[in-house]
Amino acid sequence: MLGRGVIVPAGAPVPPAWADAPVVRVDEATLADPRSTVDRLHDAWLRRRPVVVELGVDPARFRDPTSVVAEPWTLGAAFEPLLDRLHFLLWANNYDARQGGSPVWWWGRKAQRLGATEGGPADVVLPDGQPAWIDGGPRGPLDVDHAVVHADSVELGRLAVVPPPVPPHADLAPDQLEAVSHGAGPARILAPAGSGKTRVLTERLRHLIVDRGFERQTVLAVAYNKKAQLELEERTVDFRPRVQTLNALGLGVLARSRGGRAPAVLEEREVRRIVEELVPRQRRRVNTDPLGPYLEALSLVRLGLRDPAVVEDERDDVPGLAEAFPHFRRHLADRGVVDFDDQVYGAIEVLLADGPFRRREQASCRHLLVDEFQDLTPAHVLLLRLLAAPGLDVFGVGDDDQVIYGHAGADPSFLVDFDRYYPGAATHALEVNYRCSTGVVDAARHLLDYNRRRVGKVIRPGPSASTAALAVRRHGPSEGATALADVVREWLDGPGRDPASVAVLTRVNSMLLAPHVALAEAGVPVDSVLRPDVLERTGVRAALAYLRIAADPDHIDGNDVVEVYRRPSRGFPQWFPKWLRGRLSLDRLLGMADRIDDEKVAAKVVTLVDDLRLVADSATTGSTRDVLDVVRDKVGLGGAMGLLDSSRAGDGGSSHLDDLEALMQVADLHPDPRTFEPWLRAVFHREATPGGVTLSTIHRVKGREWDRVAVFGVSSGLMPHRLALDVEEERRVLHVAITRGRTDVALLVDGSRPSPFLAELDGTATAPAVATVPATPPALARSTPPAPLADLPPEAEAAEAALRAWRLERSRRDNVPAYVVLPDRYLRGIAVARPKTLTELRALPGIGPTKLELYGEEILGLLTPP
Repeated sequence: MLGRGVIVPAGAPVPPAWADAPVVRVDEATLADPRSTVDRLHDAWLRRRPVVVELGVDPARFRDPTSVVAEPWTLGAAFEPLLDRLHFLLWANNYDARQGGSPVWWWGRKAQRLGATEGGPADVVLPDGQPAWIDGGPRGPLDVDHAVVHADSVELGRLAVVPPPVPPHADLAPDQLEAVSHGAGPARILAPAGSGKTRVLTERLRHLIVDRGFERQTVLAVAYNKKAQLELEERTVDFRPRVQTLNALGLGVLARSRGGRAPAVLEEREVRRIVEELVPRQRRRVNTDPLGPYLEALSLVRLGLRDPAVVEDERDDVPGLAEAFPHFRRHLADRGVVDFDDQVYGAIEVLLADGPFRRREQASCRHLLVDEFQDLTPAHVLLLRLLAAPGLDVFGVGDDDQVIYGHAGADPSFLVDFDRYYPGAATHALEVNYRCSTGVVDAARHLLDYNRRRVGKVIRPGPSASTAALAVRRHGPSEGATALADVVREWLDGPGRDPASVAVLTRVNSMLLAPHVALAEAGVPVDSVLRPDVLERTGVRAALAYLRIAADPDHIDGNDVVEVYRRPSRGFPQWFPKWLRGRLSLDRLLGMADRIDDEKVAAKVVTLVDDLRLVADSATTGSTRDVLDVVRDKVGLGGAMGLLDSSRAGDGGSSHLDDLEALMQVADLHPDPRTFEPWLRAVFHREATPGGVTLSTIHRVKGREWDRVAVFGVSSGLMPHRLALDVEEERRVLHVAITRGRTDVALLVDGSRPSPFLAELDGTATAPAVATVPATPPALARSTPPAPLADLPPEAEAAEAALRAWRLERSRRDNVPAYVVLPDRYLRGIAVARPKTLTELRALPGIGPTKLELYGEEILGLLTPP
């Protein structure tokens, strides 16, 4: 049962007791490439299968833990110093027969130093007279004839006898009991929504520490955030296990690496100040955050373990990121501080760089229990692997069907391929959803069956689940907000119905606008995450400017003309806004065409006025929606926003078209275009009501639940989202949404464009023919710079010269380095392609939504012949 092997010198005879055991050679080739040998030894150790290790090298060569000096982003989540695990596996559960004579059991020798005596029917005799085995295998129940002291205890200087087997004390369902009672080694706990994962985690902690006698200092529960940590601590107050968040775990590592002095954690405001000093000065645009993209990119590098240069190339709003990244980290190191992400990234760095320190840290992480495993980023996984090594005993609780943060680095593969990261892991699947109604459980199961990149699982409703069906409420294109308000009012009309028991969820933030306004107008208290700056987003801001012009075409603010003439693009030169000062009328604006010498610009003025008259005329007889329809479809604001969106595929956020659609849904609540904006701002700026109906995006509420949940915008283009690259993740987003509801769940669907997921919810849709996760995201493919050209055609040479002159002038005007405007590697590609439209320009490498909006018209003006 103990499964011990033996170590012999290369070429030496095998002791008779191991005559039938497989032989594993450790030689020079092993040290050069240890992977396969480590895998074999780990499997034998974990399964307690005796092996013969034929040792052909001096083990002192890999006795000391490896130190790795490298940026963590270069390594990836699966990295580990393999020679460390080789050293552990060599000695953990093997006798040493290198010197001839009786094989030596080194754990027994170490026990003797703690007071045990040699001899007896087992390894040693304990001070109280008990014979005992000193076990070096994976810690778990053993069926042997004498007491057992585990090597974990010996390492801590104790001769603690493993207590007799005791089943978990809690009243658990059979699937939960199986997970809590897991024997030894790593385990993957598949915990679908509502299956009691927190209960399983807390009872597993209790079982290890209270029932099995694991030393508290070797067991650590890792919570994803502070709220989850407090919940675990509250449920385990009777035995007080160690519980930490991921960031607190990293900060503790950093503190101990510095002699117990934890580095100060900077607030975001101070991080912004540092970043602002290191990155190129950005041209300030109205209602934009020039530093926000850099903070997001720094997270992608450190938590996503991405190459800074690749991140910079994939985005077009973080010029200089790759150059600034090492300076940013050096700045933190020089000051002895960290920011939020560097608590994890910096901990990885010191664990890699200091092998002896890493080994000491691992002693307190022999048994890790990790909550919300599906939300881990690559950096989180690497941190946990470095700490859990060499035994890699991780009890990971999560649900691959709830991975919805792919844009931040979360990946279902960490659970799907769990045994790649934690070899030999067992799987325990929880099967019962105790939260949701039968209708929701069935719908969720059908929906998820269409995904291929997942672990297949059984999901059943609980014994007391309500039989309520998943309600699908279809409405017309102009009736969404009203339909949503009707649903919520129905739910709240019953006696004792608490608004706090209701949530309205959407795929993207801007789509909360119509529910927010509709419920507020209906007198329903709302507690909304939506902020007033949604009205300042590009598409909404432009649409409101068009409405103001339409409302009073004889008294136009010149700033509104500036706002609209670029959306859609009209190719006006940079000097044109000087003509738009003060109050204008359409007639006065048309008269400018006669005074402008440039015929091309004059013609554009005429076209602009024609479009504005079209908008103004629609306001005289039509509703607010009618005006916005003209702006979107006939004037072309929708096409302009779609063009900006086309460069943002896969970024996980909302789109400009979402913003415009949200505004149009609100327009249905107030048909008078002349008073629409004042009404909207008055309603929207009412204070939120704590305890009101929760309005939130789906991504913000994972882990929460309500009695009743309405999912608004289950329509094509929103679910799945028009910019999504991973349709499987979009299914998971909808799955998370519907499983937040305990009793009633309603889907609000525009009947003119229903989501294709609706047919999947009842299992009637045809299965996709191919996998829906692209091997290479289009954004990444587009970011590849063009190959340098030795000789350019004359037309391209002229275009390149013009672009360089324009770039120099533009950089001086904006007071930024030239490469911030456009790097050389992309400038030449534009010169060669010589695009004629914004669509063609957008398709070129290096041109994303930011550069398209800032410079698109000017670039085309240079390349278009007079």
